[in-house]
Amino acid sequence: MPFKFHGGVHPNYMKAPDTPVTVITPPPQVVVPMAQHIGAPCKPLVAVGDTVTMGQKIGENPAPVSAPIHSPVSGKVIAIEPRPHPLGDNIPAIVIENDGLDTPCTDLAPLTEAELQDQEAILTRIREAGIVGLGGAMFPTAFKIRGGLGKVDTLIINGAECEPYLNGDHWTMKLHPEELLKGIQLARIASGLDKAYYGIEKNKQDAIDLLNSYNPAQYGVEIVPENVKYPQGAEKMQIKAITNREVKPGGLPAGVGANVISTQTAYAIYRACYEGVPCYQRILTVAGSAIGESHNLQCRVGTPFRYIVEQIGGFKKEPKKIVLGGPMMGLIASNIDAVNIKGTAGILFFTEEEDRTVANPTCIHCGQCLQVCPMKLEPVYMYKYFQKRDFEKMQEYHILDCFECGSCSFNCPGRLPLTHTFKTAKLLFAARAAEEKARAEAAAKEAEAKKAEKEAETK
Repeated sequence: MPFKFHGGVHPNYMKAPDTPVTVITPPPQVVVPMAQHIGAPCKPLVAVGDTVTMGQKIGENPAPVSAPIHSPVSGKVIAIEPRPHPLGDNIPAIVIENDGLDTPCTDLAPLTEAELQDQEAILTRIREAGIVGLGGAMFPTAFKIRGGLGKVDTLIINGAECEPYLNGDHWTMKLHPEELLKGIQLARIASGLDKAYYGIEKNKQDAIDLLNSYNPAQYGVEIVPENVKYPQGAEKMQIKAITNREVKPGGLPAGVGANVISTQTAYAIYRACYEGVPCYQRILTVAGSAIGESHNLQCRVGTPFRYIVEQIGGFKKEPKKIVLGGPMMGLIASNIDAVNIKGTAGILFFTEEEDRTVANPTCIHCGQCLQVCPMKLEPVYMYKYFQKRDFEKMQEYHILDCFECGSCSFNCPGRLPLTHTFKTAKLLFAARAAEEKARAEAAAKEAEAKKAEKEAETK
């Protein structure tokens, strides 16, 4: 190990791993969205006028694919209303006036020594602490681990952090190495496995050496130094690098016996189990040409982007685009008054200088997009058939298996908006499926009505 995966690119990584982590003072008001995970949104457990403590559960949904939400501060609930969400639209949120005291909630006591070795106790705590995939996917971690029981024989911790700018995982390794290894141990026990693999790219050699100095084998962990290549941090690429197993188009990691969780997720598991602290803060990177210098920040969820920018000295230039996450796979944010959530690994503010769009993007049939696609897809044909809205051909060329890493767009000399096109195609497929479902339901109702009418006539 490690094994190599097909394709990939080498962007300018623009990282600042030596810039210390600054703890951002929580704002006078936090806005806590009830949607901070993949799955059913939470419903408020508090009312306007209630006093809450830091870490108190304020949102819950009993659905399996969901995760509770906790207050990042102590204070008073002053509103429950739709507010700008970082991923777009206005989403119900709980607005809390911060009293500045950080009075802790004691509902989650640290697990006992016996519970720290108990699979069910750990899984229950991961769920109760509201832990989700902090690498950006925000998939509820307890559900992910439970879904792999009996199917997964390999647990992988993703420490690649291959996106440009982002340093949160690297700093978590350097600041909390022993706690991180204990968190991985807990994830391993919860998964019912004897060993876990921690894949870390070699551009983080200081972190690799530090973690190895704590004898990771005593926690059932093996550190795997990986070659530096984007998108090494993608779930399917991590599986290939560690196990040499390939998740085929349309397949899932569990289908090849693997499960992947992120570095900061593993650390959140440690805090939840050993310290009784739920998931309401994280390390993130704020950077981009509009900011100037990169900043690594420890920040509570529910902190408005505008407040974060003010705390680091404001904009140096007027931003044109806000990107959540990294520049390759990050999502565009439309509102600077939105807030960070559990999955916010980075906030990047770019000016017009980074705009690579051209008036007439043209395919020159060079084949460079085929060379770099880690899923071995054929972006040039996917793009061609999207232009024709040929859904049958798009499916034939596996457009739905693109995980939008951006390698093809990055490598395209013709500046085609390939990744954006494939995102749009997936939305069209989803809309098409919804329409077909609605037609089928309408037809079924019509058939049922005719049947009832016919039965009534025979009587």
